[in-house]
Amino acid sequence: MKKIKVMLVEDDPRWQRDIVDDLEKESDLEVVRVVSSKEEALETAKDIEMDVILMDINLTENNLDGIEATLEIFSLGKEIKIIMLTALGDRDTIVKAIEYGAVNYVNKSSFLDILECIREAYRNEVSLHPDATGAILREIRLKSLTPMEKNIYTLKEEGYTRPQMAQYFHTTLDTIGTHMKNISRKLKRRK
Repeated sequence: MKKIKVMLVEDDPRWQRDIVDDLEKESDLEVVRVVSSKEEALETAKDIEMDVILMDINLTENNLDGIEATLEIFSLGKEIKIIMLTALGDRDTIVKAIEYGAVNYVNKSSFLDILECIREAYRNEVSLHPDATGAILREIRLKSLTPMEKNIYTLKEEGYTRPQMAQYFHTTLDTIGTHMKNISRKLKRRK
């Protein structure tokens, strides 16, 4: 049986040890390299044959350099599947990681699921982990908003009240209310 070759990109020694220990218990997985920086990840992806990369998002401070590494590795044109493995769960980070080429996004607290995510990625099965699906669905639904609805949604996210929005857009509270109802309907459909 051919083993799935996995590289771990993680800067925390404790996480490195724990993840590698778990991966090495699996007979169908082989850890081919463990690296801790964006630069090492890029060089290794160029030089070593691998199937899947588990990529931490923050390799240095809070720079999201794991996402940058994902884009650069994806741009190599190799068939390497990249799974983001992180403690971050904010919507913008998840969406950016997927846009930059990651095939999945799993929070470190859901690590027990990572084994199946690796196998699915290797088999080219598109299956987003529940840690990512809500953010992706919401992003898709945001695309259905009109420009005015997007502006109102953004102001709402920033904490503006309806009267403040009405004043901002030089319109009535009823108009803002209508837009808010449309936004709510569009974002909640097909859950």
